[in-house]
Amino acid sequence: MALKIFKGIWFFSVVGLLLTFFYVYAGLPEWVTLSNEGTLTSIPKNSLFYLSIGAMAVFNTLVFIATRLPIQQSLDFKAWFYGLIITINFFFIASLGFLHVYNSGERYDYSGMAPAIYGSLFLVGAWIISWPIYVLSQKILGK
Repeated sequence: MALKIFKGIWFFSVVGLLLTFFYVYAGLPEWVTLSNEGTLTSIPKNSLFYLSIGAMAVFNTLVFIATRLPIQQSLDFKAWFYGLIITINFFFIASLGFLHVYNSGERYDYSGMAPAIYGSLFLVGAWIISWPIYVLSQKILGK
């Protein structure tokens, strides 16, 4: 049951990620600024498009690869892995939102975006740590 729920949430996270990506991409300038600390670091908009689409495709394709490997057939692992990709998609959404705000011509306090980005990174880290804890608790308590 949990696997079906995670599959549904994963699907909607991919749809949300793509919608966010295309919205942000439409509003970006031709040269996207990534950093302004000391030296200006920017890349062309098209390069950002292909790098982003590539990263999103790789991570979301891992769902199909990792859940079909004969090494791990546990439904619990499959549900956990779907959850991991969901958290990574949330991180991508938060990062794209920051990139959009950072490259807009308006004055904005970027520190307001820090909780979303760091929170999504914390969520990814907590989700990664949850699998070994779950396996260990299953061994100690027994099924």
